[in-house]
Amino acid sequence: MWNTKMMVTEYGGSEVLRAMQEPLRTPEAGEVRVKVQSAGVALADIMRREGLYPMSPEVPFVPGYDAVGIVDAVGAGVNDYAVGDRVAVFFNGTGGYASHVYAQMEDVVLIPAAVDASEAAACMLNYVTAYQMLHRIANVSEGERILIHGASGGVGTALLDLGRLAKLEMYGTASAAKHQVVAGYGAIPIDYHADDFVEVLASIVPEGMAAVFDPIGGSNWERSMRTLSSKGRFVGYGYTSVLEQGHNNNWVKDWMGAAARGTTESGNPVHMYSITTLKKERLDWFREDVQAVMSLLEAGEIHPLISHRIPLREAARAQELLAGAHSVGKIILVEIA
Repeated sequence: MWNTKMMVTEYGGSEVLRAMQEPLRTPEAGEVRVKVQSAGVALADIMRREGLYPMSPEVPFVPGYDAVGIVDAVGAGVNDYAVGDRVAVFFNGTGGYASHVYAQMEDVVLIPAAVDASEAAACMLNYVTAYQMLHRIANVSEGERILIHGASGGVGTALLDLGRLAKLEMYGTASAAKHQVVAGYGAIPIDYHADDFVEVLASIVPEGMAAVFDPIGGSNWERSMRTLSSKGRFVGYGYTSVLEQGHNNNWVKDWMGAAARGTTESGNPVHMYSITTLKKERLDWFREDVQAVMSLLEAGEIHPLISHRIPLREAARAQELLAGAHSVGKIILVEIA
C-alpha cells in the first residue's frame, strides 16, 4: 500500500506542490497511523510554501496543520488509541496534506464518530483558534462588542459562529460581495475596500470595541487598536498582509515587538496569539478546547462554512483559491479514491 503526499519541492508558487508516493510503513513506538478523510488548507500553508513564514521548513516538506480520519495502525506503547478510532491530528504547521499521516500521541485527539469529517477538519485549526481567542485570551462576556477582520474567512466565520453562541455584538470587515455571509451570523458587515472601518465604527459605536481580532498585521493593527474601548483587548493572530505585493518582510519583528510591549499606547492589553505556541504551553487547554468545539459540532450548535471540498491531488488549486480570496469559510482537502 502507498501513501500519497503533496510535497512543497521548492519555495515558490502553487506549481511547486507535487504529489509524491511512498510505501506505507509500520508506525514507530508511540506513534499512530491515520487514514486521512479530510485535511484543512490555511493561509499559513501558503506562507510556508513561499518561504515567508518564520523558520519555514526546509524543502521538501508536506504542508498542513490538521487531518481527520481513522486510525489504521498503532505503534508499540500506544494504549490510548486503537485501530478504528475516529481522530483528529494537529501538527505544528506541516504534515496534513497526505492520504495517511503518522502522529505522536500528543498530536492526536479522539473525536465523535458521528461528525462529518470535513466539518471536523474545518473545526480543528479555525474553530479551536477562534474558541481560544474568545474564551482563553479575550475572555469575552455576553453582550460585549467585538470587531472581526477577515470576517468571511476560515477563522473569521468561526469567530462569528462562536460569537453568535456567546451572544456578542459583532462587526466584521469583508469585501462587499461577502457581506451576506457576515450578516448571516447576525454581525454588521463593513466594506474594507470602500470604507474606513475606524471612521465607520467611531460614527456608529463611539464607545468602542471590547475586543478586536486582527490577522492582517502592519498598519491594520495600529488602526484596529484605535477602535478599542477603554477596557478593550486587542488580539493579533496572523500577518496575512505579508502575502500582498510590496509586503513587509519585517513582520516577525513587528509581531515580537507587539508581544513584548503588551499594551497599546492607550494602555489596552495586546495579545499575540498562536495556536501552536499555546498548544505547546498548555496541551491541557488544547485538548479541552478541541473537545468543547467537537461537542458543539456534534450537537449541531455550530455550522462550519465549507466553500470547497477539493481532492488531495489538487492541493495547488485549493491554495490558489484561498490566496485569491475566491472562497468563504474553509477549503478542505478530501481523501482520494
